Amino acid sequence: MWKLRSSSHAGLALCLALVSKGCGEAPEALPTEEALPPTESASLPPSFEPATVASALGKVKNLLTGLPVSDAEVLAVTQDPKALPRLIDGWMADPALTLRMLRFFGNAFQQLNLSGQSLIDQAPDLQPNGRLLANVQLSFPLTAWQLSFVEGRPFTEVLTTDRFMMTPPLATLLSFMDNRHTNDANRGTDYINTADPMFKITLSNKNGPIALEKSVTPGDPLFMNWYVSKPFPMNCADPQILSRDTVRLYQFLIGNVSPSGACPTGIPNDSQFADAEYDAWRMVRVRPTRPGEVSTPFYDLRAMRTGTELSLRVPRTGFFTTPAFFANWATNTSNLARVTMNQTLIVALGRSFDDSSNTLPLTTPGLDSKHASDAACAGCHVTLDPMRQVFRQAFTLTYHEQKDPAQVTLPGVFSFDGINKNISSPKDLALAMAQHPRFAVAWTQKLCYWANSAPCNEDDPEFVRIVDLFAQSGHQFKVLLRELLSSPLVTGLAQTRTFAENGVTISVARRDQLCASLSSRLGVPNLCALGRAPGLAQLVPSDGYTRGASAPILATDPSLFYRAATEQLCRSFADSAVDATVAGKPSRYASKQPEFALADMVQTVMGIVPSDPRSTVLRQILAEHFDKAKKTMGITATDAMKSTFVLACSAPPSVTIGL
Repeated sequence: MWKLRSSSHAGLALCLALVSKGCGEAPEALPTEEALPPTESASLPPSFEPATVASALGKVKNLLTGLPVSDAEVLAVTQDPKALPRLIDGWMADPALTLRMLRFFGNAFQQLNLSGQSLIDQAPDLQPNGRLLANVQLSFPLTAWQLSFVEGRPFTEVLTTDRFMMTPPLATLLSFMDNRHTNDANRGTDYINTADPMFKITLSNKNGPIALEKSVTPGDPLFMNWYVSKPFPMNCADPQILSRDTVRLYQFLIGNVSPSGACPTGIPNDSQFADAEYDAWRMVRVRPTRPGEVSTPFYDLRAMRTGTELSLRVPRTGFFTTPAFFANWATNTSNLARVTMNQTLIVALGRSFDDSSNTLPLTTPGLDSKHASDAACAGCHVTLDPMRQVFRQAFTLTYHEQKDPAQVTLPGVFSFDGINKNISSPKDLALAMAQHPRFAVAWTQKLCYWANSAPCNEDDPEFVRIVDLFAQSGHQFKVLLRELLSSPLVTGLAQTRTFAENGVTISVARRDQLCASLSSRLGVPNLCALGRAPGLAQLVPSDGYTRGASAPILATDPSLFYRAATEQLCRSFADSAVDATVAGKPSRYASKQPEFALADMVQTVMGIVPSDPRSTVLRQILAEHFDKAKKTMGITATDAMKSTFVLACSAPPSVTIGL
């Protein structure tokens, strides 16, 4: 990672000159080895020099909106440092913040990185399309956004909530998962009890469409009769009558029906959900079914589209019972939910289980005597096993309803960092974590990683001050965001214990940051989804978490691979940024207007305000590059401008956070 050794940016023009000459050409006056600092000093924290106001504001505004800072904003904070929190409040009102926070929440709550096979344990017969898989991953980030930014609820509710953002297809999926049951022996069945209507399913392409209310209403003559929109294959009889085959009924709702003995090639069909329904988000409360009650039928599309409540057998509480979290942290007969419990603790409280805990549980239900008898393992198992029991009590190994009496009747114990509580449900676990003093510490630290690509020292007085303010505000996330981003812990405008001990990290902009920033600055939504960009963007490192690690995985070094990847990505961006039409609008830069283009690339793409002394130098470098490119044989003005854009786009100020 880059460490800030000086507030001077004289080397920036040199770096740009290197880029304009090409990777193989070096400038005439590089420092010699004798001029470099002694090797033994490399391990010492660098001396601290405050960041400039322009650099500090550029970092904060970029984090929140992806947009460059203006001279007026720099002047406001220069004249009154207390203006920064007010500016942050304004930036938090920018719609661009939503996408930034959704990505942060997705990573922090470990809901992302699913594939088509990720849900196979929870729904082995599922055939998820890309839009449904995106719904599964986006549901809880949107829930956290809704609770904290829209409704202003205490952020602790991300642990305790029974309300989730859902689309009609996602609500249908949750209800379908609830209808299927797989026990600890991996045997799956449909739920059938005396309250369920017993029915046969009829699929047919004959006789025209059937009104939905007739298909889903028990007692109607056409109950469970469904119209298939496409003709049946030659080897399939029409109609197909399925004896309570709810798997194929679900497949019918979302698209093609898989092959069966009666129809070896399967039945093609249009999904019952319009494309727009995958974006029709609303808050839905999930409550447990009452005795004798049937859970909300997944095939009742009226309820899936407009209902505000689902009745389900499987408990759904907070981030740690979502299908996405379970998919990322699946368990088995050996692990028995230990990994699920450990990752839950990492997300909620920022700590992983280890053998250093001096808090012994009140009792030890679910303790694995075989593991606990090993001295090397006992320290973890004596606290982890009783706590993980809350998952075993509520869920099978495939995260369906637990019905084994031996597990259902055995509660758990929460025992962590001096707190001991008996727990007998996921809701009890959620409350224990929400009331834990480490909650505020953990989420302040997660934002430190997000903003600085490095941790804050938790004994830093400035860090402690922000944690206390967050807790005293009733855990208002917007308060935490404002206080931390206006703090010298992030801005670097003043010395802190964190910087004194660790230095200031200048990090590369990772994939999510880079794509979001340049999309905002060029006014092109989802820039990394256009043209060649999707494949190239995968070469740029992204944020992530790994099993058992309380710290996120954050690439901060400007490696040769990063340099090559960002330059290629910028080349793909140039096709949308120069002499092009995107979504019916002209691109930001035109080769026939070079004066505006070059000045704007410095200010908008590189984020250097006109009042900054570097601005004139950088604009001159871009102008020289453009003029030389135009004189090259076979290069058009458009290509010359694209080449100049790549130079600006891949320059250090454009691809770093904090420079």
